[in-house]
Amino acid sequence: MADVTTPDGWTDGDVEADGVRLHYYRSGGSGRPFVVSHGITNDGRSRIPLVEDLTDEYDVIAYDARGHGRSAAPDEQYTYADLADDLVGLVDALELEAPVLYGHSMGGTTVATAAAREPDLPQAVVLEDPELLGLAGDADADGDGDGADAGGEGDEAEPDPADDDFLNPIVERVRGRPAPSREALLETEPELQPLLEADRERLATLLADAFMNVDETVETLFAAERADPAAVFAAIEAPTLVLKADAAPDARERHREAAAHLPAGRLVHVDGAGHCVLRDEPDRTLELVREFLASH
Repeated sequence: MADVTTPDGWTDGDVEADGVRLHYYRSGGSGRPFVVSHGITNDGRSRIPLVEDLTDEYDVIAYDARGHGRSAAPDEQYTYADLADDLVGLVDALELEAPVLYGHSMGGTTVATAAAREPDLPQAVVLEDPELLGLAGDADADGDGDGADAGGEGDEAEPDPADDDFLNPIVERVRGRPAPSREALLETEPELQPLLEADRERLATLLADAFMNVDETVETLFAAERADPAAVFAAIEAPTLVLKADAAPDARERHREAAAHLPAGRLVHVDGAGHCVLRDEPDRTLELVREFLASH
């Protein structure tokens, strides 16, 4: 089994943010803070292998969102406003100055919401395939995907997790039924098999642990009112890079139209990448992030 201990030099701890106990992992580097907000079935620890290469340049903080990992799991409805308040509270509690906020999927929408509500908080924003721009069907770059759009510009329609092939596995993980054990999940989860075949056992194991430890209440996020990405983006004042999965031409155009509302933003579709852009194309994604942050 892969060694999944926290890397040497990293520390971890808890803060109270928005009345919720949040757990975090921190590299303690000498650079500016780089705060990582994860997706709906991940946790902070599962992000570490993906951002370790940045620790020479940044003080990386990867945290567990409420209901994930070692953070508390409130029983009430989860909303992106709650998650954004948690993120702002974490930044305040750790006294981070001018942080870079990086978020993937759920975390991308969390970061976008926080940056829109607190425009003076981040120095820069990076959104990796944010849920706000839609997920299902967009990854089919040949244009024949049949998944439901999870919310394009001006579209507040709710996705149907029960009928959508893209969201079904996510819902099952959130409901706590991905597999009876970590070992069983590593053997059966299609998302993890390519990682194991590519000798990325450590990342696969951390993801399996995260999949097994999502509080069921997180599912209420699917029922939360959906925001118009154009309105959210228009309120983000910080320089923003949006890294989007490979997509069909019509989906790319929708994404570009929404991103055009960013006052200081750029959107890049990463060829060959699925929803987990950094995981799928790590070298190209980190290159884009470094290039963007070099001037911000």
